[in-house]
Amino acid sequence: MGTPVHDRKRQVQYVKQRVHLIQQMLEQMENSEDMQPADLDRLHDLFNKTQIKIEQFKQDWN
Repeated sequence: MGTPVHDRKRQVQYVKQRVHLIQQMLEQMENSEDMQPADLDRLHDLFNKTQIKIEQFKQDWN
């Protein structure tokens, strides 16, 4: 995920991949007895980065 994404179809695909990654992380947390605060920090960071990317995509759609 290192190259810029400019067309809408690829942007939607990017967001879907991020959501899928978040879902996988949550499932691992749910099934883990060893969850640490750092795990929540990583999840929070991923949410923030996804939100930033969505805001960038919104600019492309205008």
